[in-house]
Amino acid sequence: ADAARRRSAYVRITRGCNKFCTYCVVPFTRGAEIHRPPAHIVDECRRLADQGVIEVTLLGQTVNHYRFEHDAAETRDGVVQPQKGRAYRPFSEGMHRRDPFAGSGVTTFADLLYEIHEKVPEIMRLRFVTSYPRDFGDDVLQVMRDCPRICRYLHVPAQSGSNDVLKRMNRGYT
Repeated sequence: ADAARRRSAYVRITRGCNKFCTYCVVPFTRGAEIHRPPAHIVDECRRLADQGVIEVTLLGQTVNHYRFEHDAAETRDGVVQPQKGRAYRPFSEGMHRRDPFAGSGVTTFADLLYEIHEKVPEIMRLRFVTSYPRDFGDDVLQVMRDCPRICRYLHVPAQSGSNDVLKRMNRGYT
C-alpha cells in the first residue's frame, strides 16, 4: 500500500554500525554508520504526514547513536550528503548522560527527535528502533518526557545480565 493508504511509516535515519560486537556481522555487511542530514529526515517526515501518515518509526541499527556534525557536512550539487558517524564512547560512569559532542553545529539524536516533534505536528506518534544501551542518554529521555507525541517505548537489546558475558560480547556496557 502506498503512504496515502497507510497510517504509519518507517524512516531510516542511519545505516550500518561502528560497534563490532564479537558475534555480529553488521559492520562487515552493512559497513560503517552513515547518518542522514537532519533536514532530509524532517522533510521525509513532512512528506509522509502530507500523505496522511500519523505514526513514524525512525530506524537504525543503533538509532540513538545518530549525530550529524554540520561543520563536517559535504555538499554535492547543492545537496547535503549523508555523513559517516564517528566511533566514540559517549558516556562515562557518573557523568551526566548526554552526547559529548552536543552543542552548536551538531544535531544529536535527542535534537532530531525534538525537531521532528516540533516541525511536523501532524505526526501523532513518533517511535524509534533499535537503541543501543551504551549510547542511551538522559537527553533522549528528557525529550521523550517533554514531547507528548514521542511514544514512551524503548526497544533496547540488553543481550545479557552478566557483565562477564557482555565483556566477551564486546558490548561496551555493564
